[in-house]
This record gives sequence, structure tokens and C-alpha cells, in this order.
Amino acid sequence: MIVCFSGTGNTLHVARLLAEKIGQDVFLLDGDVLQNPQTVELNTKDTGEPVVWAFPTYSWGIPPVVVDFIKNVGLGAGTMSARHFMLTTCGDDMGLTDRQWRRLMKDRGLRDVAAFAVVMPNTYVCMKGFDVDSPEIAEEKIAAADSKIGAIADAIESGEPDMLVPGAFAWIKTRVVYPWFMKYKMSAKPFGHTAGCTGCGTCARLCPMSNISMLDDASVAPAPVWGSRCAMCLRCYHACPHHAVAYGKATDGKGRQWLGMGRGVRVR
Repeated sequence: MIVCFSGTGNTLHVARLLAEKIGQDVFLLDGDVLQNPQTVELNTKDTGEPVVWAFPTYSWGIPPVVVDFIKNVGLGAGTMSARHFMLTTCGDDMGLTDRQWRRLMKDRGLRDVAAFAVVMPNTYVCMKGFDVDSPEIAEEKIAAADSKIGAIADAIESGEPDMLVPGAFAWIKTRVVYPWFMKYKMSAKPFGHTAGCTGCGTCARLCPMSNISMLDDASVAPAPVWGSRCAMCLRCYHACPHHAVAYGKATDGKGRQWLGMGRGVRVR
């Protein structure tokens, strides 16, 4: 079983590739499953089936919604006795994300075997100096990631060690920058729409936290309004067909990188 949270489709892309390689299903963390983890019980189908936790790296750490899910989801007997693996996607490097994950596994009494990181196109655009990759670099990263999945699949089967990309200054990034980012840069308040918004509602339909509602006022066209349950996955920004979602002025002139949530995801 591959337990997957994906904002813009990067992580889902590699999770689906891995699922095909190791013959597992993807359990997608989205909607009610993500918002109410205490109502969910994870359990493997077969004895010996691995559990792979797949998620994007947020500022060199684990997304808060994934942390909350791991802490609160119900765990069946099969999941408790399974071998657990981490698969994270990152724009360049992942810091010490693997150590955070191992601590969460230990707290739930789960057996962490190995952790893997795959570099994928950059998607964070909400601060000065951060933008998506050029199309050429994005294509190169996706191609390299596709080839790396085979090695990760083999490592899961054989129990080989971690494949990580901690990068430079990993301790500072995860221990200092990550807590600062979680405290000061996770707010949905700057989100809004530009004049290009048509009120199509794509952002609201795709939001994994049901955090966007469409303001329906007879005097104006329907427009999105963001609440306080934001996962900061940026799906609304990257998926908008009119590029009409903005994060204050931070996203002015910046690009998008949207692989999409795809079809045919097998959800258990």
C-alpha cells in the first residue's frame, strides 16, 4: 500500500510509478480521508505487504496535514506489523525530512525500514526568489525521477538502505527554517483571485481540505474565498485554468507546474 498526499501531482506521479513496479495500490490522502484521519483505518491486504508513505517535502520537512494524518489515523494489525518506507519528493533537496518521519513511525510503534527522496520540479512560489523551474529543467527532473523509481522498487524488495538528497546545511534547514516556515508562512490569508478569474470553481473542487468556497453574489460573478484549513499545497494556484489565483503579490509574474491528480488512481 502506498499512502500518498500530493498537492500538484508530483508525488502522485512517482507514487503511481512505484505502485506499478511493486504491485501495490495507492491510497490517496484527499478530502474526507485527509480532513478526518481519526475516522480511517489503514490495513494491508496481505501479510508482508509494505507500506510506503509518499508526500512532498515542505520547507525541508513533512507537510503538517501528513503529520496530523500519521498521528491520528487508525492502524490495523497488518499495518502495525508491516515494513514501512518513506518516499518524498522535493524541488532540490529534502533536509532531514527522513528523521522527522522516523520519529513519527517510532511514536506509532511502526517499523521504519528505509527512506527515499526523488527530485521533482519546483512548485513553491509564495516567497520572493522562489519560482517554478524552466520547462527544460522540469522535464529533465521528471525523466530522472522516472528512472530512479525502478531502483527504489528494487530497494523495497531487497531491503537496501536509504536513497536521500539531504543537501547542504540540512540541519539548519529542517531544525531552524522548517519551524519558522510552519509558524509564519502557512497562512491562507494572502490567497485571492485576479481579474482573470471566471468563477469556474476549479480551485474549490480540487482543494484537498475543502478550504475554498465560491462566493455567490448576484451583483458579481462567483469568486473563490479561502478559509483557514489550508494545507498550502498550492493546488489551487497551479491548477487554475486561467492562472487567476494569486498569493498576494508574491506570485506576480511567476509560472505554474501542474502534473495533475491523474485518473485511474486505485484508492483502497
